[in-house]
Amino acid sequence: MSVNTNYSVRRGDTLNELAKRFGTTAQEIAKKNNLSDVNSIKVGQNLVMPDKFETGSGTPSSAGQPSGDTFQASETSNTTAARGPVKDEDGRQFQTSADGTPIFKQGDAQWGGRALGTGSSISAAGCAMSSTAMAISKISGKVINPGELDAYLDKNGGYSGNGLVWSKAAQAAGLTASKPGWSFDNINKQIDAGRPVVIGVDYKAGSNGGANGTDHWITVTGRGTKDGKPVYYANDPATGKEITLTKDGNRLTGGPQGYKSTDELVTFGGGNPNPGTAPANSQPGGETPTQTPPASSVDMKGTTLPGGELKKGARGPEVEQLQNALVKSGHLTQADMSTGPGIFGPKTEAALKKFQSDNGVDAIGIYGPKTRAAFEKMGAQISSSPASNTGGTNNTGGTNNTGSTNGPAKGNNDLSGFSSNKYDALINEMSQKYNVPARLIKSVIQQESAFNPNARSPVGATGLMQLMPATARGLGVTNPNDPRQSIEGGTKYLSQMLKMFKGDTTLALAAYNAGPGNVQKYGGVPPFKETQNYVKKITGWYNGAGPA
Repeated sequence: MSVNTNYSVRRGDTLNELAKRFGTTAQEIAKKNNLSDVNSIKVGQNLVMPDKFETGSGTPSSAGQPSGDTFQASETSNTTAARGPVKDEDGRQFQTSADGTPIFKQGDAQWGGRALGTGSSISAAGCAMSSTAMAISKISGKVINPGELDAYLDKNGGYSGNGLVWSKAAQAAGLTASKPGWSFDNINKQIDAGRPVVIGVDYKAGSNGGANGTDHWITVTGRGTKDGKPVYYANDPATGKEITLTKDGNRLTGGPQGYKSTDELVTFGGGNPNPGTAPANSQPGGETPTQTPPASSVDMKGTTLPGGELKKGARGPEVEQLQNALVKSGHLTQADMSTGPGIFGPKTEAALKKFQSDNGVDAIGIYGPKTRAAFEKMGAQISSSPASNTGGTNNTGGTNNTGSTNGPAKGNNDLSGFSSNKYDALINEMSQKYNVPARLIKSVIQQESAFNPNARSPVGATGLMQLMPATARGLGVTNPNDPRQSIEGGTKYLSQMLKMFKGDTTLALAAYNAGPGNVQKYGGVPPFKETQNYVKKITGWYNGAGPA
């Protein structure tokens, strides 16, 4: 099985150091990325890291600590129909095992390259953390993917070296963790109530199981019989698959490379005492239902909404109040709100129309007295101050800057303060296509190349939006000096960064300049003078009068 992790080169990185971090060799990385010189990597360059399943390389981790895997995986799957999919807070869907536990792969491109602990990555050593993410997601009813859990652990002292602090990981979902001692009674009590457990397994020659032989961690989700013999089902973060294990005395065996359970068992307390066989929002073998809960079942107490009228084009805190209420009522996803908090764009309008239709109000997409009355009936409070419609631009729902104090961002097509040029039509076209404010695109081009399509930086970035060669290839750009390809590729990348950082323009710009890995590593704008000046200048133009 060949699964790759994308990595954005940071200052100080070398191929040898990256090879150690990802459990491969410098030669394998160079081969994978067609590098003729192992010393040629540059800051911001995107590299495709060979997965350990592909290279068969890697350094064994210390005993008992979370580790990655160095074998070529093959899976024995539970043949019971899987349930799901389920969604995380960003709207990404994940398949589930038969009991409804989400299945995460530690080498997933979204989080595999994140630094883990003091010297590794999720792809290389994130099996314990990824297994925990699966278990606590099922038990708590809130989908927490490994990237989200890792971010929480980084901020809350969740690692000891590269080892996982189980109690901290459980706290991310409001749960507790314990090690009750290995026994099938302990395991069965949990999984029969729909509560997955995490166990250690051994697969490397010589360790032969036992507490000190843990090479890997998996999530046990259920049990059954096969050919008259008891079997257990588990989600394996190494393969991203559901596997079947056989009871062999006091151990579980099977799965990729002959897993043998060790004496390590982790259970989780709190949450739903009996989560059942599947989350409430999933159904066997199908898509997640999109049916909105009836109004009578949604308690809006504690929610405050503005007085007055709001409609498409409005912006400000009153719009954000409305959006939060629509999220709470189940008519707007958090991911959709994050693309334009405080901006009344088409997604907010569509959600409002759906709310109106479901609550017997004319579905006109304008927030007014009848809509307020419907929210009040559900327990919401209405502010005595009227809403202030600060629209005025033909806003199309672009992302607002949540990290600047320079005032609200201008609308998608508002290019005031910039000199008009022949690229404006292309900028507006890509703005609409990728839902990125045209003003933001033009600000980036102004800073990156001053509208010179043949600009080339000392590190090899090229074109209007200064795309690195590897980044350009990944975006489908074959000629970065072509204005259309460069603007489309750069806008697409901006869109990806905005989505990754939940609509935060400041962080998206920092990621565009220094790479998303650095933003994640430092928990914000990296402490690089170049990046800090870059973000400050662009956000100043974007939220202010522009450079003209």
